[in-house]
Amino acid sequence: MRPYLVLIVLLVISLVSVTMYAREGSSGLLHKVQGGVSSVFTPLKLVSATISAAEDSTSDSITDATQATTVTELTEENQELRQTIAELEEYRQEAQRLQELMNVADMYSMEGVTCRVLSRSTDAWNLVVTIDAGTSSGVRAGLPVIGSSGLVGQVISATDSTAEVRLLADPQTGVAAMIQSSRAEGILKGSFDGLLYLEDVSSSVDVQKGDVVITSGLGGGYYRGIIIGTVVKVDGNAGDDDRTIIVEPNASTGSLEEVMVVTAMNSEGAAAESSTTSSSSSSSSSSTSSSSSSE
Repeated sequence: MRPYLVLIVLLVISLVSVTMYAREGSSGLLHKVQGGVSSVFTPLKLVSATISAAEDSTSDSITDATQATTVTELTEENQELRQTIAELEEYRQEAQRLQELMNVADMYSMEGVTCRVLSRSTDAWNLVVTIDAGTSSGVRAGLPVIGSSGLVGQVISATDSTAEVRLLADPQTGVAAMIQSSRAEGILKGSFDGLLYLEDVSSSVDVQKGDVVITSGLGGGYYRGIIIGTVVKVDGNAGDDDRTIIVEPNASTGSLEEVMVVTAMNSEGAAAESSTTSSSSSSSSSSTSSSSSSE
């Protein structure tokens, strides 16, 4: 049969079916066939819709769970990185402080034991810190202790593994000191107000703000030439018996973390200190001589 004849036959059947469907009642043959087909395919549609909804729900749950896991992992990694950075920064700062200590030791040809500060007292009348080195490391009572910028105190007692250091500002402290430029000697004392006072300096000596104060080495306990601090205030003039000289320590003791107990100081250390003053005096004398010669 030719294709166009088949098409005509199918069109005729369709028209007849539509006409019969329209004319018959709901109890007609075609309506019954339609109802049977619908009853077969409707459950299949419901099952298909349920499966599709379940697939969508499962996919959303997996996506949400994956995103939550990713966020949690990233948060944990971020915290770990922050912790690592903080630790590295702490190591860097500690290394810098230790290097500064070694620089001071090299400058004054000192030998000593580097220690960490374990604890500190909070009493204004008993300014003492505990360090993590003792007699087994060569630390003993009476040895001077320096920070990264100069003298901070003296060992007052020691056990096998720890020692106590009395800080400069402690009211019980007394250090034989001298003014570097004039070589005028005195006793440096701590006080309850946290300031350092240079006492017993000859009234005939002119003391100026900015004068550097160092240990004199007299009386034992402190090696000569260790920098203590700088004169920041002078109440009174040369010739006054009641003159007050206030010294600011070169090394801050408020945030001490590492210190060095000085166990030995080579003669070159003291010589280096005095040579600085001598060279300054020589330069001054030379310039004066040159000026006189030119006249």
